[in-house]
Amino acid sequence: MAPSKESAALTTLFRTIVSQNPPDDQHPAINRLVYDQVATASSEPTDLTYEDLPHDPKLGRGPALWLRPLHASPKHVLLFFHGGGYSFGSLASHRKLCGHLAKACNAYALMIDYRLTPEHPFPAALEDCVAGYRYLLDQGFEAKNIVTIGDSCGGGLATTVPLKAVREGLPAPGAVVALSPWFDVECQESPSLHVSGETDALGTMEGMYVIRDRYCGKKGSAGAVDPRDPTISAVYAGEEELKKLPPHWISCAGDDMLRDDGTRMAERLEKAGVETVVKTHEGMQHVFEFMAGKAPEADQSVKEIGEWVRKKIGS
Repeated sequence: MAPSKESAALTTLFRTIVSQNPPDDQHPAINRLVYDQVATASSEPTDLTYEDLPHDPKLGRGPALWLRPLHASPKHVLLFFHGGGYSFGSLASHRKLCGHLAKACNAYALMIDYRLTPEHPFPAALEDCVAGYRYLLDQGFEAKNIVTIGDSCGGGLATTVPLKAVREGLPAPGAVVALSPWFDVECQESPSLHVSGETDALGTMEGMYVIRDRYCGKKGSAGAVDPRDPTISAVYAGEEELKKLPPHWISCAGDDMLRDDGTRMAERLEKAGVETVVKTHEGMQHVFEFMAGKAPEADQSVKEIGEWVRKKIGS
């Protein structure tokens, strides 16, 4: 089935963002303001409240935002990590998407505004997001009632945060949801990186290398880290470690350069015996769920995610 005319608006938006936002380290604040235009892709979710958490020392280094859908279960929560290549994205850029997901999952949501590159390379983002997970546990949420969820690099964090948490002796969350996830930050082994350039309206290999090196450092430079570290690129985790992860829902977009990051990770998880649902949506752009409330493909994906999450965690 051909993509809906409504979904085409995301392609136009991404191309506009790319044209106004060339990859460089000179003007990160301006680059982030341009990227925040992705918020216009979603409709405004209704029937939920917001609460800012600007300076809680237990919650990492940055602010956070509570989203509470009316009548949602107060015992269940999505821990949401925004995308943006570890360089862009904010509470503002992803608030509406997160709201639609929280409503579909019948759960509260806590968005983490983690530190960004180039000012704060790895492990800053991971540390802030793990701190968010610890915060929820300290607030009395049971691990089985928490879902780590995110898009793009945030989809990668949705898996690396449980990996890191388990390494630190914490219980794993009840489920993981990864939308168009970036699971291989090295940017080498996913075929779609090299064959989807003509259909992907957001990414280029040049841009991928720039944001990889911002997060990990350029290979051979002082302080650089290996992008194959499993807490950076979960697809390289060992099978014994993968076995400890919770059930995964992975949403991939057919026209996305990161499509095969998701399918490769699903294969690794399934081999390790982890319950995994992987959905590849043909003709869709990176994180097409941004169109929630405006395009039928996005609404259907959000609905299916909500149904699956409610069954997994009982919300």
